[in-house]
Amino acid sequence: MTKTAPSPKKYTLWSFYDSNNQQHKYILSLCMQFGWSKAHKVTGKQVANLGALDKWLRGVHKIGQSPIKKPLQDMSTTELSKVITALENMVFKKNC
Repeated sequence: MTKTAPSPKKYTLWSFYDSNNQQHKYILSLCMQFGWSKAHKVTGKQVANLGALDKWLRGVHKIGQSPIKKPLQDMSTTELSKVITALENMVFKKNC
């Protein structure tokens, strides 16, 4: 019997989010409050910069790293809460 390779994840960005998850939406809001935003290509509206969030989640962003190093989609509610607390602290420190 031959082994089959594990199926690849359906997302490549660690910042890939579920639009029905309130914690994910709050994380995107915190990113925008922190300044991680950019203009949407089609609408021109400001949206969260998923690239900056992705780098931070992976621990390779120049300003620091996430307390939980895994994709948003793979995080538990408790892990998402830790990420939210870290982002809230970053926003608070930036605005002081």
